[in-house]
Amino acid sequence: MTYESLTTLATLAVEADPVFLVSWWKPALVAIPFIGWAWVVTSLYDADVRRFLLGVNVWNPVHVVMGLLALGMALLLPNFLIGYPAMLLLLGIDLGAYWFKRNASHKVPEDQKWSMDISRLKEQMRERKEEKLAKGVTLAFRGPEGTVKAPERGTPEYDVRIAAEALLIDAVGARASRIDIAPGQDGNYSVALTIDGVRRPADPIPGERALGIIDFLKSAGGLDVTDRRRKLRANIKIEQGGATRPLRLATSGSTGGVKMNILFDPEGQVNHKVEDLGLTPKQLDELRAILLQQEGVVLLSSPPANGRTATMYALAREHDAYTQNIQTLELEPSTSIEGVRQNVFDPMAGDGTEYATMLRSILRRDPDVVFVAELPDVATAQEIVRADQSRTRTFVSLRADSALAAVQTFAKAVGDSKKVADALTGVIAVRLVRKLCQNCRVEYTPQPEMLKKLGTTPERTKSLFKRGGQVLIRGKEDVCPVCQGSGYFGQEGVFEVFQVGAEERQPLANGDLMGFRNAIKRKRLPSIQEAAVLKALSGVTSVEEVARITSTGAKPKPGQQKPGQGAARPAAKP
Repeated sequence: MTYESLTTLATLAVEADPVFLVSWWKPALVAIPFIGWAWVVTSLYDADVRRFLLGVNVWNPVHVVMGLLALGMALLLPNFLIGYPAMLLLLGIDLGAYWFKRNASHKVPEDQKWSMDISRLKEQMRERKEEKLAKGVTLAFRGPEGTVKAPERGTPEYDVRIAAEALLIDAVGARASRIDIAPGQDGNYSVALTIDGVRRPADPIPGERALGIIDFLKSAGGLDVTDRRRKLRANIKIEQGGATRPLRLATSGSTGGVKMNILFDPEGQVNHKVEDLGLTPKQLDELRAILLQQEGVVLLSSPPANGRTATMYALAREHDAYTQNIQTLELEPSTSIEGVRQNVFDPMAGDGTEYATMLRSILRRDPDVVFVAELPDVATAQEIVRADQSRTRTFVSLRADSALAAVQTFAKAVGDSKKVADALTGVIAVRLVRKLCQNCRVEYTPQPEMLKKLGTTPERTKSLFKRGGQVLIRGKEDVCPVCQGSGYFGQEGVFEVFQVGAEERQPLANGDLMGFRNAIKRKRLPSIQEAAVLKALSGVTSVEEVARITSTGAKPKPGQQKPGQGAARPAAKP
C-alpha cells in the first residue's frame, strides 16, 4: 500500500462519524435480570442452603456455572433475540431447580416449604387485608358459631385477644402439642407446653389476664363463660397465613380456680397406621399374629400420655369394620373411626350407670371386637373375664409401665389368676421415645464400656448419635430451625408385644408371675428397653433418651389411678 493510500485512509477515519457495535440498551437489558438473579442467589438462597444444611458446596458451584452459561448466551450468541431469552431461561432453571430440590428435602419442615400456589397467595392477601382491618390481630378463631370478630384497638377485649394470640403463636412456634394453664403462685397462672412428649414450663401469666384468655377461648368455642366448675370441652380452629390448626379446649374447676388445657390437632395425634408406630419387624409379626386371633383378652398398656390411645385406634383400624361388629367404650373419643361404634361413658350424666354396667351391656350384644379404653375399677375387670371369650375379642387399655406390670395389674383387679390365664391371649406395652432431629444430630464414637452396656461391640457399632440443637450458618453457630434447639423432633413408639399361649398360661394360672416372666423371655422378643436400645443403635434416638424413658422402672406416676380407686377417668392421650 502506498503512502498516498494510507494518508487517504487516515483522513477518512478522522472525518468519519463514530459507530457503536452494541446498542446501549442491550447491556442494560441484560444487567437488570442478571443483577436480580445474583441478589436472590447470594442473599436468599445462600442463607437458606446454610440454614437447612442442603449442601452449600454443591449449590454454589451450580449457581456460578449457570450464571456464566446464561451470561455467555447473552453476550456470545450473534442474534440478541435468541441469546437474551436463552439467558433468562437458564437463570430461571437455576432458581427453579433449587426451589424444587429444597421443597423435596426432608430437612425442610412442611410449614417452611415455599409455594407458588396462586390460590394460596390470594388467600394470604385476603388474610392480610382482614388483619389490617382488624388492627393488628394475627390469628383467625373459628368456633361453632363462626369466625370470632376482632375487637377494637385500645379496648380491654383487644388486649386479651392479643395475649391469647401470643400464647398460641409461641406454642405453635415451639412445636407444642399441648398447653396447660392452671392457677399458680402469687396470683399468677402457670403455663406449661408439652413438646415431643416432654412438659416444659413457660412464662407465667398474671391471674386476671389468664382468666381473660380462658374466657375468650371458651367464648370462641361456644362454652358458658360463667361456668367455672364443671368440665367443659369444645373444638375450635385457628388460622394464620393459610394454615389451619384444630384445637380441643378443656376447662374444669380446681381448688385454686379454673384451669384449661389446649390440645393441638387431637385427631392427627391418634391417626397412625400400625406399621408406622415404631415396632420392630419381629414385633410387627407378633402383633399380626395376635390380631389374627378372634378370641380372648389382649392387654394394651402404657404410662399416661405415652401413645396408648394412638395405638388402640391403630389396632381398631386394623379390623374390618364392614364384616365385623367392632365397638369401643371411651370417656372422651379423640376422633371417629369409620365403621366402629364408639360408646361414650359420661361419669357426670347422673343416671346411675356405672362404667362396668355399660361394658356389660355392650358385651351382651355379642360384638366381635370390643376396645375398652380404661380399666377404672375391679368391677370392669371382672366383667371382661366373665364375657364369652370364644365369641368376643376384647382389647383392654390400662395404665402400666410394662407388659408384665399390665398383667399384674389386671390379675390383681380380677382377683382370680386362673380366670386371667384362661382369658389372656396377648399383651402389648408401649412408651414414646423422642426422635433425634435429623438436621442437627451429632455423630460421635462411643466408649467400649457404653457399647458393652448396650449389648454391642465397637466392631458392630462404629458410631452413635446424640442431640445437637445448633447448626452452622455462614460459619457461625445458630439455633437449629427444625427442632428449635431442642435436638429432638417428633416421637416414636417402643414396644413389648407377645402372645400368651399354653406355656405362659400355666405359671400365670398358679399366680407365679416370676415363672410367667421367664416364659415370656424364652420367646426372645424385645422388651421396651431392648427396643429403645435398638433405636439408639440405628440413630433414631439417643442413649440419653433411652435412659430417660426406661429409668423409671415400675414406679407409679404421681396421681396415677389403680383399678378399684374411684370413678372412671378420661383415657390418657398420646
